Amino acid sequence: MPKPSLHMIIWSEVSEHYELQCRGQKEQWFSQGDELAFSQWLEKHSAFAFVGRAGRLSARKEERSGGRSYWYAYRKQDRHTRKGYLGISAQVTFARLEEQARAFACLLASPARVPEPAPSSSEQKVTLLSTKLIPPRLPTFLVERPRLLGDLDAIWTYPLTLISSAAGSGKTTLLADWASKQEKFVAWLSLDSLDNDPIRFWSLYIAGLRKYQPTFGEETLALLHAGIVPPLSTILVALLNEVVLLDQEVILILDGFHVISDQTIHEGISFVLDHLPANLHLVLISRTDPELPLSRLRMHGQLLEIRFGDLRFTQEEASVFLLQSMDLPLTEEDVTLLSRRTEGWIAGLQLAAISLRKQKDLSRWVSDFAGSYRYLLDYVQQDILAPLPVPLQDFLLQVSIVTRMDAAVCQAVTAGATREESQQWLEEVERANLFVVHLDEQRQWYRFHDLFREVLLTRLQARQPELVPVLHQRAATFYEATGELREAITHALAAADYSYAASLMEQAAPQFWLNGETRTIHSWVLTLPDSILCAHTHLVLDTALRLLSHSVNLSSNTLFASLVTQMESTFTRMDQILQKKQELLLSDAEEVLIKRRLHLLRVLIEARTLIKRGDYERLRLLIHEAKG
Repeated sequence: MPKPSLHMIIWSEVSEHYELQCRGQKEQWFSQGDELAFSQWLEKHSAFAFVGRAGRLSARKEERSGGRSYWYAYRKQDRHTRKGYLGISAQVTFARLEEQARAFACLLASPARVPEPAPSSSEQKVTLLSTKLIPPRLPTFLVERPRLLGDLDAIWTYPLTLISSAAGSGKTTLLADWASKQEKFVAWLSLDSLDNDPIRFWSLYIAGLRKYQPTFGEETLALLHAGIVPPLSTILVALLNEVVLLDQEVILILDGFHVISDQTIHEGISFVLDHLPANLHLVLISRTDPELPLSRLRMHGQLLEIRFGDLRFTQEEASVFLLQSMDLPLTEEDVTLLSRRTEGWIAGLQLAAISLRKQKDLSRWVSDFAGSYRYLLDYVQQDILAPLPVPLQDFLLQVSIVTRMDAAVCQAVTAGATREESQQWLEEVERANLFVVHLDEQRQWYRFHDLFREVLLTRLQARQPELVPVLHQRAATFYEATGELREAITHALAAADYSYAASLMEQAAPQFWLNGETRTIHSWVLTLPDSILCAHTHLVLDTALRLLSHSVNLSSNTLFASLVTQMESTFTRMDQILQKKQELLLSDAEEVLIKRRLHLLRVLIEARTLIKRGDYERLRLLIHEAKG
């Protein structure tokens, strides 16, 4: 926490400008447009207190690697101090200060997050929302589907069940309904793109099963978070051995598996399926078929498949949905036509039903309706969003940048609605059946249906492209203040605020390295432009070294070769940066240090390659050359 500052900047409601005080005496004032004068003042000072329209904070200039100085904001809460990144002096505008003060205020006003069970001594803090381990709430317009529920009962007899179909097919709702009717334990894990790190993925996999047995996975977690991570096969053998000890059959459902693109995770799932104990059954819900040995599993009768042809509404189910669940006065001919036009696609029928509520001549509207996916995207924009009140439209568009939301997140992102108003908007959207699902009993956490969110993001980009990075910046600031650095980095990158993103990576890196999630940091580093890499060379090289240290246990030569290619690409960029050292203000000492570290990393890569080949004579010569 910074020491109290002699300088204080206070917003004056009377004169509508910012007053600069020193020891309680007014020195000067800044209007909201005096950014240049304020930036010049910041260059000469290192700390100040700020009391703005949105809240208050303390600001301090801190020196980082490379000799550059950055401003950080602080706000004390009980015995804890919150920290937020502001940027270099030129970036610290009054708008940025107000935004950071607002983020701190949102955090102080928001209710406590759902607490996680305390980690055991062997479990590191792989953070996750508790809602990832809970099946989504069933919609109020649920159509009972006994034919499919009966088919799903066969899950208990298959090692793997694959539910594969396009967005809006009712995959998740069907499985959530089936899971709610089971007497035996069914574990649930909702995946997102941030789960593409093998260490994080398998930690979450274990977290799902710990909902059944809280002590499950102690040995495996210890291996996952060991200083030197053993080969993946060793970790998975330990996991399977612990599964065998479960005292009853368990099903683990992985919802959204299509977002998992990491090849190592796919290979791990294949290994698990090859050695799966009889008391564990795996269910994958995906928009696409995963890269798994499906043909072999199918040939041996070890795979249960549910696809679009099974999931789409029959005409009878469409009739129940439209006439009973949605309470629309349609004729049987209208139902038949809608069912045929949408081909039983549930999202298409739901979109049509929402619009039909506002029509006078239902039959004519049905006869004009086209049910294609592209048409429906346009239709959502024109017929569902357009009639909504403008403030509600703006709210929906702005909060669509986050995958999960509560009132506090919405307040921070919109920077307009209060927390109470945000909660009211969320509840209003839910009441209107506008493709939002609440994720907890308290109705605090929500998410949009993927299709609806896709439409919102498309419309936001088309209407207000300049607002998109601003929204991501707000989200990043909020998540940093709440300590959710993974989300903060993702949004900072989406905002193209690479300096901020790199600073966040430096904050997050030690915990990510401890968790074995070095690949995640490395993938983020690769997205940074050269000018930012130059300012954070030690982050780049430290990440490369840790990535290399974890590569020793990669069993696949293909994976190791792919990793080496990625690292060489990074090293090549560093070489190019060194050629522009004068432009990027690199000192001679910094250049020598970077070159030395790059050389040693390349030697280590070659050594690892020789070890894998078993070429120990060449390895001996390499070591001799390195010493020389």
